[in-house]
Amino acid sequence: MFYTKYRPQTFSEISRPNEAADALAKQVSTDKTAHAYLFVGPRGTGKTSTARILAKALNCSNLSKTGDPCDTCDMCLAVKNGSLPDLIEIDAASNRGIDDIRSLQDHINLAPSYGKHKVYIVDEVHMLTPPAFNALLKTLEEPPAHVTFILCTTEIHKVPDTVKSRCQVFRFKRATVSQLTTKLKFIAESEGHSVQDDFLSKVAGASFGGFRDAETLLQQVLEGGISLSSITNYSNKEVIIDFVSLIFNKNSGASLELINTIYESGNDLHIWLGDTIHYLRNLLLFKSGFPKEYFDFPDEIATLFMAQSKEVSIPWVVFSLEKFSTAYDNLKKSFITQLPLEIAIVEVCNYGQEFSATISSSNIPKTPITNSNGGSKIGSAPTSNTKPATKETANTKEYKNVLSTSNKPSSSRKPIEDDYKKDLGVSSEVMISVEEVASKWEELLVKVQEINGSILAMLKSTRLIEVKGKFLVLEVYFSFHKERLEHTKNREVLEAVLKDIFGKPLSVVCEVSDNKPKKLKDREVGVLTDVNVVPVDASEIMNVFDGGLPL
Repeated sequence: MFYTKYRPQTFSEISRPNEAADALAKQVSTDKTAHAYLFVGPRGTGKTSTARILAKALNCSNLSKTGDPCDTCDMCLAVKNGSLPDLIEIDAASNRGIDDIRSLQDHINLAPSYGKHKVYIVDEVHMLTPPAFNALLKTLEEPPAHVTFILCTTEIHKVPDTVKSRCQVFRFKRATVSQLTTKLKFIAESEGHSVQDDFLSKVAGASFGGFRDAETLLQQVLEGGISLSSITNYSNKEVIIDFVSLIFNKNSGASLELINTIYESGNDLHIWLGDTIHYLRNLLLFKSGFPKEYFDFPDEIATLFMAQSKEVSIPWVVFSLEKFSTAYDNLKKSFITQLPLEIAIVEVCNYGQEFSATISSSNIPKTPITNSNGGSKIGSAPTSNTKPATKETANTKEYKNVLSTSNKPSSSRKPIEDDYKKDLGVSSEVMISVEEVASKWEELLVKVQEINGSILAMLKSTRLIEVKGKFLVLEVYFSFHKERLEHTKNREVLEAVLKDIFGKPLSVVCEVSDNKPKKLKDREVGVLTDVNVVPVDASEIMNVFDGGLPL
């Protein structure tokens, strides 16, 4: 494995900046090491690797003036190979009881067999039981002179204060994208691969600051021939950004569909939701005045992050964090795994209004409205076993008017800029009619759903307004949607699907509407009017409660 093959073997090989490595090297060089250390930090940030390097340095026979072990003497090679009897590594998750600690105490007074120091590395120390911690206290406070303890943990809040006070505490931070990219580039070149920096940045971004995760992802791509998108799947930041956009725009239907797609794809919702909460926290910090340099995002993600931060408000972010944090705590206790998250989504999508039993038509999957040729109009989502609506709602009228108004100029739409036409090669000849696109729109959505659920969710927030040259002109309400759908990767997916369905080299371009959808919180609460009460067909209600979610 790359993460073992390319594990740092000396303090100087540890990626900088790293305050812990610098401080430990200085202590070793001046012979002022402590008898007990507590290494704290997220998984994969180098705690155990640094502990082993310290064990080398304490026993090295050719120590450098800077405190670096030589990595060539018998002691260093024994530590490297895991054959030094004086280095004892204990997994506290498996050896967590008081009997295990007493067994350790029975051997601690014995002199080292080969080296100058006995080093005990206790990994996941927070897993020890309270009696085991109590038994460890006296040993930590006054160990023999030849013994050094190095305790490692990812959850310092579970370590008793009495233990912390007996140790020197070093905190290990998540690696920056720049640090990870540098390490990954070195590994790729050492393995004989030529990889672009932008690709390495994506791998680094998908690892969330962990060296081990980044190196494992890189190995899967380089040696397994697997695409990065298939590995990171719905855990990458782009999908999280799309999800936040959906819930902010109150699109609960598409949000729920995305969550269930993530779950059915085998992803751990607990981890995914944790990453989403972390992203929302970053939004909160940025909106509260933190400088953009504080957030270590790749350039592409940073652009999307900044754009989204302009759309959301601090109260909305705080409300979302509260709901999703509660869902995070309840996920593993729920009989239906995704249910706590689904409830939180519905609550966030109803932010700013009183929660009532009235079903909003905006949250009900649209029933396809057939035209004279048997096709479906624009705006319908792919459904199965649905019946045509028997009553004409406000949304139904809107969809019926799409084709009749699509070729008429609209004051709410801005013309496509001349330079945009030139860059994308727009011609004056219309390659396809709006009616033909409308007749196969449902097929388009089904094919997109098979490829990328997040693009499908974005498409459901658009409206086809006309065709210009080879471009389908889609109306969107937010600049963020325009940026996402016109993103090179997403546009290539749409172009491939359009080519497959219509046999023509079609593409898409988005125009941001000046008329934003009226927010529910601006409406009068408690008064039943034609605005907040919409007739709903019984079949549509069945679609909401039993149409697409697993029971």
